[in-house]
Amino acid sequence: MTVCTLASSSSGNCTVVSSGATHILIDAGISMRRIKDGLRMFGLALENISCVFVTHDHNDHINGAATLTKYYKTPLFMSYGTANGIRCAFPETDPYINCFETGVEFGFGDFSASSFPTPHDAAGSVGFTFRAHGAKMVYATDLGYVSAEVFEASLGADLAIIEANHDRDRLRNGPYPAYIKRRILSEYGHLGNTESGDLAARLAVSGSRYIQLSHLSRENNTPELAREAANKAFIACGLAPGKDAVLDVAPPYAPGRVYEL
Repeated sequence: MTVCTLASSSSGNCTVVSSGATHILIDAGISMRRIKDGLRMFGLALENISCVFVTHDHNDHINGAATLTKYYKTPLFMSYGTANGIRCAFPETDPYINCFETGVEFGFGDFSASSFPTPHDAAGSVGFTFRAHGAKMVYATDLGYVSAEVFEASLGADLAIIEANHDRDRLRNGPYPAYIKRRILSEYGHLGNTESGDLAARLAVSGSRYIQLSHLSRENNTPELAREAANKAFIACGLAPGKDAVLDVAPPYAPGRVYEL
């Protein structure tokens, strides 16, 4: 299994996951041109994409979906709650929407796929796990907090892509209006560095080999702050960052590290 984030931030999200002849995207929150440019580094074209798995219907996760269906008839897989939102935003995508039951595992090409509910202010918001040839990866962003469902789904992942959206002090003292700060800090908002670092350490203890901190806010976080919080959590658990698990930060506007699982 090969995994790479093509973009990961509050401005747009897209990740490519490949195994054998099956190539999927997790979210399509960036332009079709940027997706095409990102895929080129893998020798892939948009015609090779089997489908897009959509986490939820916020713009930074679906902005490119309508264009993909228009020009490439790319199937979209999502929860029923997400489907309702996308149909309202992009009615033209309706013929390409496929719904799954959250929590029910199903086969798709080379993958065994499953979803789990995520605490976020979008109806039907989910994260994903994908298994292929003995490897498991989990994608869990846009989390108000680490719920039991999120943690249990993430256990045993060889690669965990998890949210590290903001530094709490930087957010509180930053330029955002009070109502947006309350939303981000709520149980249906976004995960801060401290909570993300704690999750990363717990997953490393459980055996995860690779952990990528993702969906960083440009205004309220930096890669250095996110990594520092995770390193502190590792050390508090008796782990050696970089030795017991490899810790990376996903670039916001460019492809990140390529993981071969």
